[in-house]
Amino acid sequence: MPKWGKNAVDWQQRVDFTKLREDRIKKANNMLHKHGIGAAIVFNWDSRRYLSSVWSHPYEKHLPVNFVLFIRDAGFPYVSAVTGFDDQRVIEDCPWLKGRIVDHDTLSQPTIIRMRTDADQGARWKRCAEQIKSLLKQHNVDGLPVSLDYASPAVMKALTNAGMDVVDGNAWILEADMIKTDDEIELIKQAACCNEAGYATLVNEFRPGMKECDAQALMAKGIYAAGAEYIEGWVVNSGSRTSPRSFNWSDRAVRPGELMSLEACHVNYCGYKTCYDRTFMVGAKPNPLQKEVYELTVALQHKVMDLLKPGITSADIENTRPFPPKIFNTLEDMQQFHATWYTNHLGGIGIRWDDAPTCEGHEAETVIQKNMVISYHAIHCVNNYEGVAIENTYRITDNGCELLTVWPFDDLMVIGYK
Repeated sequence: MPKWGKNAVDWQQRVDFTKLREDRIKKANNMLHKHGIGAAIVFNWDSRRYLSSVWSHPYEKHLPVNFVLFIRDAGFPYVSAVTGFDDQRVIEDCPWLKGRIVDHDTLSQPTIIRMRTDADQGARWKRCAEQIKSLLKQHNVDGLPVSLDYASPAVMKALTNAGMDVVDGNAWILEADMIKTDDEIELIKQAACCNEAGYATLVNEFRPGMKECDAQALMAKGIYAAGAEYIEGWVVNSGSRTSPRSFNWSDRAVRPGELMSLEACHVNYCGYKTCYDRTFMVGAKPNPLQKEVYELTVALQHKVMDLLKPGITSADIENTRPFPPKIFNTLEDMQQFHATWYTNHLGGIGIRWDDAPTCEGHEAETVIQKNMVISYHAIHCVNNYEGVAIENTYRITDNGCELLTVWPFDDLMVIGYK
């Protein structure tokens, strides 16, 4: 359970955000040394927050608007002034970045997605590359490789023309973030608490005849009232829309006797996320087939709980499971696979979704270690009928795993029914 409340108090040491920020920088520096990288140009929105702790609008997740320049052993990254109007606010909010919020004469931000000619874009990034090279020289890492997580051809061309050895910038920061600190795990638990406030609001207020989007609104009310920063997306399915499952929501009315699954995708608290999905029975008691589908999906979560422990590898996890279809043609098909399991998503989560480790056979094999945080999404459907989705987030412990998403799921919960 979370140890503390969310507010800071004078009588109890809660999340130490100064230590949290410094721990993340230390882990990032260790990875740059391990991989022989001198500096990193970081566009990814979550990674920028991991390194700088600057909170910016989530719409930037979808556009590579700007970057931070993280230089090995130089402390917090350089954050370039972007718009001008909010620079003073960032300076006041982020005193740990004193001396690192720099103007465009020191580190320009040409922005990748703009309607510019090749010549104009090239000239802008040529200037930026020269500025980066100057900062690297100032910190005595100008002869080492520079990592880049993603960018346009104009960026790559400018960096290589400036004489920089550009390498991939994704693996090292995923590795840095893979094993969580105690403060990070506490923040993931607080995110889960926000999500649970959403489920509580839904259970208390949803009634048959309301729509999927009404369920979404109730969840959102509870989640944001509990202090969440934002919700990355929504999956709400009811009745026939649960098989096959749709990764969105609709204005469909939910009728008595139907299953409804809800996932407020990656509820964030102080940047940290959970993967969390629950399926409810609406307005009636479940029939035997609905119970069967639900019990199978529950069984899969318990198999994962038994499986996750330190010392196994991501390849062990991958090789343990067969791959039955997500949608069974008949109840008999489903019963045949009752002792097996299938995953829609199984992998790390933290400050970003789909974090490391990645538990897929075609990815690099990773040893599962204490304080990794892994989410598992079990989804099963019966063709032309209904389906169930249950997702949990687990922390690896000394000898097993801890369930972080504790909303009850062993028994099918009925809502809107008296």
